[in-house]
Amino acid sequence: GSSPELSKADELLCAEVALRLHVPKATVVMCVRATARVFEWALSSGQNLDFVFKGIGVLLCRGTRVAMRFFEDLAREVAQSENLADGLLQV
Repeated sequence: GSSPELSKADELLCAEVALRLHVPKATVVMCVRATARVFEWALSSGQNLDFVFKGIGVLLCRGTRVAMRFFEDLAREVAQSENLADGLLQV
């Protein structure tokens, strides 16, 4: 299939990640697109998939349903940061 298109905001985020990790932006973009293709496949074929974001939580795909479970340490940290908590609640 074709590669998922990235928005300008996604491209900027990839550039920032590349800068912080000291890797080429093209490498980050390739990884993001490959991950998106796996999610597309899992969701379109009704696969069960757990995707772990280290230190953040687990994205759970069950059939066509998707849920995010955040790790307790992160939830506590967010709860202590009023600005971040407000931002997450607005999303």
